[in-house]
Amino acid sequence: MTRGMDMNVHLCKNDETIEEALEYINTHDADNRKFAVDTEADRCFIGDERFISAPVLINHKNKYYACRIVG
Repeated sequence: MTRGMDMNVHLCKNDETIEEALEYINTHDADNRKFAVDTEADRCFIGDERFISAPVLINHKNKYYACRIVG
């Protein structure tokens, strides 16, 4: 099965916060997209629909968060 889009995963450094990761993602996205993430609502798990369909994932201390495109 192939997907139309690539998924990007941002692996946080030891002391990097989710907010810092999101800032980095928003600054360096190759397509100039902007993302948002809610640490409660956007938490996802390997293999679930949010994980599979997210354009960008943040891995923070082995917990995954699915970023949403906002602009």
